Parts: sequence; C-alpha cells; structure tokens
Amino acid sequence: MLNQSSHATIENLRASLAAVGRRRTLLVFLHQTGLLLIAMAALVLGMSLIGLWLPDAFALQLLLLLISGGVSVAVLWRYGRALRRLRADDRQLAGIIESRMPDLEQRLLTSLEFSPDSDASKRAGVSAQFVEQLWVDAEVHLRDQEQQLQQVSDRRAPLVSVSLAATATLVTVIAFISSDALMRAGAQLLWPFSLRPVVVDVAEPESPAEALALVITVEPGDIRMQRGRSASINVRIENGAPANVRLRMQSDQLNWFDVAMREEGSGSNGAAWSYYMPSVQDELVYYVSVDQADGPDGELRSQQYTITLYDLPRAEQIDLAYDFPDYTGMEDLVEADGGDMVAPEGTDVALQVTFNKAVQQAEIVFDDDSRVPLTVDGLTGSASLTVSRDTGYRIEATDFDRLRTEDADVFYIRAIPDQPPVLALHSPGRDQDVMPLEEVILQVEATDDYGLSEFQLHYSVVGTDEQAIDFLPTEQTRNITGNQMIFMEDLAVQPGDFVSYYMTLADNNALRGAQQVVSDIYFLQVVPTDQEFRRAAGGQQGGGGGGGGGGDDNSSALVTLQKDIIAATWRLRQQQLTMDQQQFDDDVAVLADSQRDAMKRARMSIERLSERLDFADDSFGNAVTHLQRAIEQMELAAGQLDAQALTTAMQPEQQALQMVLRAEAEINRTDVNFQRQQAGGGGGGGGQQEREDLRELFDMEMGQNENRYETPRQAGGGQQQNTEEASRLEELARRQESLTRAQRNLARRMEDLEEEQRRRELERLRREQEQLSTELAQLQQQMNRRQQMQQAQNSQQQGGQQANSQASNEDIQRALQQMQEAAQADSPAQAAARSQRALESLREQQRQMAQQPANSANQLAQNIAQRGQQLIQQQRELQQALQQLAQQQGLGQTRQAASNSEDVQELVQQQERNRQELAEIERMLRAVIARASNEEQQLLSQAQQANRAIRPLTDQMDTANRVLRNGMVNLAIDIEQEVADALNDLDRNLQALGAGGQAPAQSGQDPVMQAAADASALRQQLEQLQSEIDARQAGQSGDASIAEMREQLARSQQLAQQLAQQLDQGGQQPRQQGTPQQSQRGQQAQQLAQQGQQGQQGQQGQRGQQGQQGQQGQQQAGGGGQLAGGPDDPQQRNGLGGIPAPGEAALWGNARSISSEITRQSLEQFMNQPELLRGLLQPLIELESDLRARAELAQISRRLFSVSEEDIPDQYRQLVESYYRALSETGSQTQTAPAQ
Repeated sequence: MLNQSSHATIENLRASLAAVGRRRTLLVFLHQTGLLLIAMAALVLGMSLIGLWLPDAFALQLLLLLISGGVSVAVLWRYGRALRRLRADDRQLAGIIESRMPDLEQRLLTSLEFSPDSDASKRAGVSAQFVEQLWVDAEVHLRDQEQQLQQVSDRRAPLVSVSLAATATLVTVIAFISSDALMRAGAQLLWPFSLRPVVVDVAEPESPAEALALVITVEPGDIRMQRGRSASINVRIENGAPANVRLRMQSDQLNWFDVAMREEGSGSNGAAWSYYMPSVQDELVYYVSVDQADGPDGELRSQQYTITLYDLPRAEQIDLAYDFPDYTGMEDLVEADGGDMVAPEGTDVALQVTFNKAVQQAEIVFDDDSRVPLTVDGLTGSASLTVSRDTGYRIEATDFDRLRTEDADVFYIRAIPDQPPVLALHSPGRDQDVMPLEEVILQVEATDDYGLSEFQLHYSVVGTDEQAIDFLPTEQTRNITGNQMIFMEDLAVQPGDFVSYYMTLADNNALRGAQQVVSDIYFLQVVPTDQEFRRAAGGQQGGGGGGGGGGDDNSSALVTLQKDIIAATWRLRQQQLTMDQQQFDDDVAVLADSQRDAMKRARMSIERLSERLDFADDSFGNAVTHLQRAIEQMELAAGQLDAQALTTAMQPEQQALQMVLRAEAEINRTDVNFQRQQAGGGGGGGGQQEREDLRELFDMEMGQNENRYETPRQAGGGQQQNTEEASRLEELARRQESLTRAQRNLARRMEDLEEEQRRRELERLRREQEQLSTELAQLQQQMNRRQQMQQAQNSQQQGGQQANSQASNEDIQRALQQMQEAAQADSPAQAAARSQRALESLREQQRQMAQQPANSANQLAQNIAQRGQQLIQQQRELQQALQQLAQQQGLGQTRQAASNSEDVQELVQQQERNRQELAEIERMLRAVIARASNEEQQLLSQAQQANRAIRPLTDQMDTANRVLRNGMVNLAIDIEQEVADALNDLDRNLQALGAGGQAPAQSGQDPVMQAAADASALRQQLEQLQSEIDARQAGQSGDASIAEMREQLARSQQLAQQLAQQLDQGGQQPRQQGTPQQSQRGQQAQQLAQQGQQGQQGQQGQRGQQGQQGQQGQQQAGGGGQLAGGPDDPQQRNGLGGIPAPGEAALWGNARSISSEITRQSLEQFMNQPELLRGLLQPLIELESDLRARAELAQISRRLFSVSEEDIPDQYRQLVESYYRALSETGSQTQTAPAQ
C-alpha cells in the first residue's frame, strides 16, 4: 500500500500539470480570440470599402452581405475548432511538457503511467517503493526546473495577437467615426434593404389662402418704475416676418428718435425683437413701427406707451458736527458731506441730513437694528448720538407717497477707546544692588493718549513710612518723564536692608472715571561698600597670605525666592478685584505654600549651620540669628496669606526678606587680620572656605523652571530660554557677567594684593575667559548647523529670517572677539571693559533670538493644527482599510487566524503610528502651554483644553489597538469610529488653536500682520498666474489648465477683497477686545485699567540691559516705535480702521484699487493683455513691504508695552508645588546623611 506521503507526491505532480494546462489554455484562448478580432475587423472594414466603391444597388449590397456572412461563419468555425483542441488529459500535457523539456527523460510520463488509478500500478511484481521513488524523483526534477516549466507555453504569440487585435479594432472604429461615407457603407452592408425603392404618394398642392394682417404685440406696455432701474421692451410680430422693426422714443415731448432693436428669433409666421435699457433716467413715450406697403405712410405702428418714473427717498448729504469730550483736549470739528465717523469714546455727534425729496419721517438704523428718529423739516432732518462703540448705520426715510428707502448706503462708526496709561521704567529697569552711600537715579516715563491726572513714585525702607514723589506737571500733557535721585545715605540704610519702590499713574478721563495703573514692585538691595574690613576675634593665630577669592555679588536663591513671593503678593493684591474668586483662592494658597517652603529652606540652612562648631568669628552666629528672625516673619506672613490678608502679609514678608539679606551680608563680610598679613604666612583660606560653604546653603539649586508667581522679568527670560541654545546662551551671559564683576573687583583691590596673589588671580580669570570663549564658539557652530538644516528643509520660511540669523552671527562673532581681547588684556581694568562689551553683545544676541518667530507659541500652534489635519487623514485611511479587511475576511475565519494575518498586523502598526502622532501633538501642546506669553492667554486656554481632550482619546486608541490585536475586526471598526469622532472634536480645537496664531480676533495678533500675510499670499498667487500666462504666450503648455487658472484667479480675487476689508475694518478690533482673558471678565473699564498696568509691566519685564537696549532701539528708530503702536501712536487713533494718517491714504488706495482691478477683470482679459497683471504686481509688492514694515514696528511696540497676565495653569502650579516638595525632601535626606 502506498503511504499518505506518496499519495501527496502524485497529487503534487497532477497539480503542476493542471497549472501548466490552465496557463496553456489561457494563452491559446487569448491568441485565438485576437486572431478572430483581427479577421472580423479586416472583414468589416474591407467589405465597407468595397461597398463604398460599388454603386448603390440593392443586389450588389445583398451579395456583399452574403459573402461577409460566409466568411464570418468560416472564421467562427475555425475559432471554435481551435478551442475544442485545448481539451487534453494529464498524459497529453505530460507529453507536451516532455517534448519541451528533454531533461525530464520521460519521468513525468512514467510517473503518470504508474499512478494509483492506473492498471500498471496494480500489476503483480510492481514494487510500491519503486513507484514511490519514481514519483519523488519526478517531483524533484519538476521543482528544479520550475522556471522552465513556466515557459512551456509561449506567451509571446498571444500578446502579439491581442495587441494587433486591439489596434485593428481601434483603427476600424476611428475610420467609421471619422468618415460619414464609410459609416453609411457599413450600415448598408449590415442592412442592404434600405436601398429598395419606396413609392411615395404626392398630394396635389392646395390653393394659397388669403394673407393675414400683421399683428404687433408690445410688452410690458405702460411702465411705472423707480428711476435708475433697468427696463426691457419686447416686441412680437405675428403673421409675418418684416425685415425692419423700429422702436421710436420721445423724452422731451417734441422730438422722436429711433433706437435699434435686437432680433431674438424669426420664423415663417412671426418674429420677436427686444430692446434693453440698463438705467432709465428720464420719462419716455415710445411705440413700435414696421414697414408695410399697404399701411398708412407705408408703415404699421403700435399704440404709444409711456414710462413713468418715481424716486425713492434717500439721503444725499450728511453733515457731521463733533463735540469731543473735555478729557481729550481736542477742538470741536464740523465735517461737511461726510457720513463715516471716527471719534473718541464719549463724543457727541450732531447729524444734519439732506434728502433728495421731501420726506414724511426718517430714522437712523444701526447694525443691531436699534433706531434713532430724525427730526424732519422738509428736505432736511437732524439727530444727535454719542459715540460709544464700533458699529454701522444707515439713513432710512419714508416720503408722502409711502415710498421707503431701499438699499441705503451704510456708514461706519469707529469709537477710539481711551487707552490706559503706559508706564516705562528706564533706569534702573530692574532690581539693583546698591551701596549704603550710593546715589540711585530713577528714570520713569509715563504716556497716555490724551493726558495724565496722576504720576507718582513711592519708595520706602522696610519699617519706615512711605515717601511719594509727584512727577505730574501743572499743565496737561500726554508724555511725562520723571527723574528722581534717591540718596541712600539719607535713608540711613545698612548692608542687608532694601528699598522697595513702585509707581502709580492715572489718566484724565473724567467721563467714566480715571484709569489707574500700579506698577510692579522693585527692590534696591543694600550691599557692603566694596568689602567691609574688621579685625578678627583671634588675631594672634598663625601667618597669613592665603585668603583668596571674594564673594559673588549675586543674590542667593533664598533671597530671590522671597523677592518673588513679595512681588507676587503685590501683584495679586492689585488684581484681586478683577479676578475670579476661585482663581484668587488658588493663587493665595500657592503663595502661602511657597512661603512655607521658604521657611523650610531657612530652617535647613540653620540646621546646617548648627553642625559647624568651629567658625572663626561671630558672623555666622549673627547670620543664624537673622535667619531665625526671618523664619518668625515668614511664619507670620504665611498665616496672613492663609487668611487672605494680602496687605497685612506684605509687612512680614518684607521683614523676612530684610533678615535674610542681613544674614547674607554677615556671610559676605570678610575678616582680615592685619598682623598676620604683615608677618606673612599661610592658612588664611580656611575661614574663607567656611564662608563659601555657608554661602552654598543660600544658593540651593532651584532648577530651570520658573515658578508660578514669577515677575514679568522672569516671564520674559522664560520666553528667551525656550530652546536649548537660548538656555546655553543665557548661562554663558550670566557667567560672563560674573566674570566681568570679578575683574572689576580685582581692579579695585589690586593695590591690596601681593604680586603673587595678583598673578594667580589674573591667570585664573584669564583661563575662565578662555573657557567661556571656547564654549561660545561651540554654541555658534551648533547654531550655524541648525540654521543650515532649517534652510535646507524649508527655504521659504528661512528666507525671511536670514537677516536675523546674519545679525545673530555678527553678535556672537563680536562677542567672541571681545572675549579674546579680554583674555589678552594686560590689566584687570582693561579686561573688565572688554568683558563688559562682550556681555552687551551676548545680551543683544539674546534679544535677537527672542524676536525670532520660530520659537513662538503661535508658530507652534499653527504646526499643531497642520499635524491634526494629517492625523485625521491617517485615521480615515485606517478606517477604510478596516472596512476592506472586514469585507475580505471569510465567515468561518477564527479570531486567532485573523490576528495572525499580515493585513491585521499592518493595521496594528498603523494604529501605533497614529498613537505616536497623537503623542507628538500632546508634546507640542505642552510646549505651547510652556511657551505662551502673558498676552496669549486665549491661546494658552485653547491649548489646555485640547490637551485635556487628548487623554481619553489616547485610552480609546489603546483599546482599539488591543481589540484589533485579538482579531476582533468588527469591534475595532466601531471603536475606531468613536476615535474618529473624538479626533474630529480635537481637530476643531486644534484648528481654533492654529487660527489663534493668525486671526487677530483670536490671538491678539496685529491685524497689520494678518494683512501682510494676505498680501504676500496674493502676490504669490498673482506671480504664479503671471508665469502661467507668460508660458502660454511663449507657446508652451504651462503646468496648469484653464480651469485651474480660473480657480487661481478666483482665490486671488477673494484674497484681494479680504485684504481690502482688513485694512478698512481690522484696525480697531484688537484694541476693542484687549486680551482674551480680559474679554471674559466683562467690565470694560477694569479691562483697560489692567491693560495699562500690565502693559507697563511688559516693558519693565525686560529688565537689565535688555530693557535698556529696547529703549535705545526705539530711540534709534527715530520714533518708529510710536508709529508701530506706542502710546502716541497715530495708528492707535488714526490708523487702520480709523482716520487715515498721512501716508496711509496711499496704503488704502493701493489695496482698494488692486481689489477692484482683480475683481473687475476676467482670466481672458488677463491672458489677452498680460500687462494688466504686471501692472498690479508692482503696487502689490509695495503694499506688502509697507504692511510688513508696519507689522514689525507693531511687534516691537507690543514687546515694549506688552500686557502681563496672571492666569497660571493649574498643571504648572502643581509642578511648582511638587518641585518644592522634592527640594524639601532632598534637603531632609541631605541633613540626615551625615548622622548616618
């Protein structure tokens, strides 16, 4: 008996034969079918040509049909005979294969001869093992020659025949379509019976009837219509078709004139004519005349008709009389023949309206459908209104015939809001360290759009009464610069004390109440005069000479923390009335927790100090005492914060800061033993090492994250450090500043040091300067590589940033050169001067990096919106693939088999890719939340909302992934649909977030920036259209079709209209809305007060040299900052959306003319006259350049007067709390480690 494997072997042989048979059958079928089609095409085309050559005789055409039929039958018989010969059994196929593959040596035929169902295998004496080995040998040879087996049937002949058949068929069809005669010949060939003669009975003609008279019908006849409307006169002639139809008109009751009519259609028994009048301005009498021989005067006339006109009442002239509020200081104005109003809020405007006819009543209708009636006197009407908001209005009137105004002109009202005053602290511009005998100059500038009623400087030493300096002059002015010199000696301060100061100002709006602005609080920290020398307690010990080093003048981390708590308390107290209660409670709780964290840090410092029992003098004991007093005040302040008594908490907070500063002053005090220095010796460095150890207690690491209550100074720094390069640059700038300070200190005490000490200090500072130069050079190389990569990835975006990149490289290169010069300086004074210049170059580089848009939250938001669209598309593709997979799966397929299939595994990988894309969007959202500036609160809120929606979506994706991995495709389809719905909801949030980087109404972006972007897009569209037109003019085909060019022109027209509307209406929108956060709070007066307060904080937030550089940049621009939206900015009052300032008339005119010209012209006109499109490009380029310049100036102004909001995300607050908790735990572990 043959085993199962042998049976499988013979079945494999038969399967191989069957595959060869099927391939051979298919190829022969294609070959015979191709030959059949070629023969039939040749027969039909040949017979049709013969029929076309023969005369149109029925007998000949019938003969051709019979011949064609006979040939067709023969061809079909041959085709069927060839197909019947395809039937072959396995042995015949094996014979064919053996003939084509001699290497088989009859193995295949022999194997089939001894197959299980053959008689040979059942004969006696046939060995089963022999037969089995025979089959295996045949299968092995077939497998080895599988490629030759595939080529047994030649496929070249079938391919050639099919190609020729397709060609013959196509030629035949084209020939019949292109030749009507050949088509008729083919039709006659198929149906020759159409040529048989047809007998037609012809009726005798009837005698002609009597001709009917002409009938003239005129529509609409008499007309009563509104003057200026269009009219159409239609004439229908019946019972004839005259060649000359005239329309005669009369407008002066004396002279008639003819007008040509247009023939609409004619026939044997009538004709139709028409005349169109686009605008009828005069009353008319008219009739229609037709030439007729038997008529009077040789013509036939219709009756006369009249066109009677009437006028709707409308306003022909509007005169405006402005009565400006007293606080503006503006003289009243009368504007004749106006209509549009642009005036400060609270302005009373008297309207005198002149109508085209006597009216019975009239009224002013506003956009919100509110109405103000006019006092009517014949042809005139009068009314008055108060400008309080932006709106539009129209004049509607009703005359004595009860006719009412239609399509009245709409005029706009633009209310110029009274902006809050703006405060700028120019000097010192930040917290500053001062000496007890120093004279500090405070330079403060206040501006308002109309005038100030209060401008004061308040300063005090902790524990003393506050002093106020009034900078307000007697006469009303819009810009005040106040200078005040504070003599620290007169305040009797000592190292460890500090002077706090702030400014208050208010405008002069007596109409709705003055808007008051209170600045942030600043500190003047008193430090020792150079170094304080005193005799040490144990002066008779060992010789000196070591000492070494000096303390860093920077404030410790504990001092910085306490300052931030005071600043946050101050600001929170100012905003308490305008904040949500829940948000206020949360912020106060964070402040109280932060104050307790400071207490823990101070206690940790005391515990560390207590471990040191071998201090050289009593300065450390004094420091402990001051820290203990600071802890008492901190505890008192925390209790007041718990009770939400912010004003009361300010005093203990400041007392605590004073105690911490005094403790730090004790640590920084240097002991010098004059007898030791005179006697010489070493070992003086031990006490200094003790002080350095103690100072480390104050300089605990606070990390790179800014805390929740950071000041505007810190917020500005965080914006500049949103990349690794910015962080490294900030670190290098801080180290360079410390090095400069150390060089100055060394220059001051050169005479007190010995030669060897001077040499060591100079060498140490030189090495540190060289190290800074090396690290800065490495940073420059890294930045250059990044810029090159970005340019390679997106050359268009980088094209606008090349100027900034070049300027940044110049700043870094200049700083490198100055560092090298400082390292080679011969004296500390020269090195300090050159280091200071290098530091200024680094700060300028930081400012340049902060202005680059690549790191902005708006740019990142737009990228997120694009990635959201991509994720939606990927999700759709995934759902489609799942649907196709569900249709392709068999009904009996198990879950295990489905989960192991390659299609399911591929879809699982696609799910994981979508999941990774969602994780990337979540990461980018977190970056937006971290990078959003204080004036981008709505952007921040939208990012937080989108981020909250991602987590449940992530869970749904994970669930769908697990379900699909288990092979449950149908369930995965349902879950993926839920994922798609959630993604659509998320995408709406992301699109709103992305629009926040573009639309002024959502992101606070200057409308000029959006207009500049639209102008750039319009220019690109027109340039592409111009290139396509030029290519077609040169005889080339171009890349776009006519339909695509039409769509491109339509997009250009839409962009042009949008640009013109933005310039007309967009200018006032940002100022009305303020910040999105303030819009939600609802009270306009408080909004403006907050904007003024926070606007000056935005200026003050750029503390240190950045603030001074911003001031210098504004001065160097020659007032450019004001043009860009500063306090005296005419654009704020007269710019976009307001009264056109000088130079803006051309801006508006270009935009409107471009929009009008593009809208009026068609694609054909542009293609026929390419110079029309070229003529639009130059003014468009000038408009784009002008708008970009204005937008850049506006960005500079917003940075100088940016609004600093206090809406801090809950997530960030929790991170800060966790961070301080981790610091506290780390400190506790550090404390217990020595004991262990």
